[in-house]
Amino acid sequence: MEDILELILSILFIPFESKYDNLKIKINRIHNKALRFLLKVLLILIPFALIFGLCCLCSYIFRGYWI
Repeated sequence: MEDILELILSILFIPFESKYDNLKIKINRIHNKALRFLLKVLLILIPFALIFGLCCLCSYIFRGYWI
């Protein structure tokens, strides 16, 4: 089960790897320190929220209940 989820995540996120790096470079160019910190936190939290949502969805589909 974990291997299948790892494969799905790899297929979903590999095309966006260069865009993610470009986005980090653009965020580092922002002069406002508070805004830069907020965007870096969101850049980290959004993928975790997507992964958690995907795990919950797969759990619901395969086992019939949410995590």
